[in-house]
Amino acid sequence: MQTAILYPVFLQVFMTFAVLILMGTARRQSMIANRNRLTDKEVALGTVSWSEEAQKRSKNFINQFELPVLFYAAVAFALILHAADTFMIALAWGFVLTRLGHASIHIGANVVRWRGLLYIVGALLLLIMWVLLAIRVISA
Repeated sequence: MQTAILYPVFLQVFMTFAVLILMGTARRQSMIANRNRLTDKEVALGTVSWSEEAQKRSKNFINQFELPVLFYAAVAFALILHAADTFMIALAWGFVLTRLGHASIHIGANVVRWRGLLYIVGALLLLIMWVLLAIRVISA
């Protein structure tokens, strides 16, 4: 049962790679549309004028290394502490599903209100995971 918490982790990781591929595709299309020949300096300094689609996907890719880092750590600690019970696994699934929704909105219609709501719900689910882990450690 403990390893069942890894299934939402796998989905989160695969989603991150999917966003990476979508970002690369959008950047390529942006280069073709603008017929840009990018210099190393432009790319290194982030001064490239990417299309809106490429920018949204790039921002979302960066976002996959912000809050999800705390998720990965929580899952690792849950496994170490043998705290990956049904509730913790449900919280993990909830977090990842909010991230999927957030990414879909971010790289799609980009309605900040919807995206923000999913972000907040996911952050609260993650906070609950961390509170449960802290309680487990304190009570041990």
